[in-house]
Amino acid sequence: MLDLPLSEIPFVFLDTETTGLSPRFGDRMVEIALARFRGDVMENFYTTLLNPERSISPGAARIHGITNHDVQDAPRFYEVAKQVRAELDGAVLVAHNAPFDLGFVSNEFRLARMDAPANLALDTVLLLRRYFSFRSNALQRVADALGIERTASHRALADVLTTRAVFEYIVEELRPHTLGELVEMQGGAVAWAEAPAQQELPLPPALEEALRSHRKLFLRYVDEFGSKSERWVSVTDVRARKEYIYLRAHCHLRDAERYFRLDRVVEMKVEE
Repeated sequence: MLDLPLSEIPFVFLDTETTGLSPRFGDRMVEIALARFRGDVMENFYTTLLNPERSISPGAARIHGITNHDVQDAPRFYEVAKQVRAELDGAVLVAHNAPFDLGFVSNEFRLARMDAPANLALDTVLLLRRYFSFRSNALQRVADALGIERTASHRALADVLTTRAVFEYIVEELRPHTLGELVEMQGGAVAWAEAPAQQELPLPPALEEALRSHRKLFLRYVDEFGSKSERWVSVTDVRARKEYIYLRAHCHLRDAERYFRLDRVVEMKVEE
């Protein structure tokens, strides 16, 4: 397959929506979407809500808009696992920030007591970082910069189609002749996580960007009592404690160091 031209490769574009940031802390998928393309032709697509068998964090719900009520009658992943595997059969996977999605998909197959897929995977974020200079590599920011029309941001199928459009831009600019050349350009295939405990902490693109660029981060936050606040912070560290992920930052509102639980962050953006 690596010697084949890209026009002959079946690509499945994948996106997931989840209850939170990491299966390492028990987070689960609430939606999955896959769209299969060969060349310019969409051969098939599959999307479904999923009952995660746990509550959706406020931060995640704010991003994708899926509520606990929306998924209470949705199928569990094990009920659709065979369908998902069939959609992936023989294809190369493409995702934006692929380790995040692959980690969740791998974990769901593990919980369903099935072997996780092992499809060769490409990551549009890796390719963007290596060869382009967008101010932000967040999917919607890149789409806006490229003039890609999009609907229902942060819902799985809409993000899948946006990812494909970004991928097509990357391929057009880099002009690889074969799949092997594109994999080499990426620096190798993206690895599937073997188990949640072995995964690195997955960070939202805005938070990762703030850490790398040392720019301020805007937070809209809901505390344990349900009170909402807005503030700018300078992030110094991200760490896991028990069941949650926290960011440590200098809070410019309080002019002091503070800890923020990521599942309580309902919006974040990097200083322009």
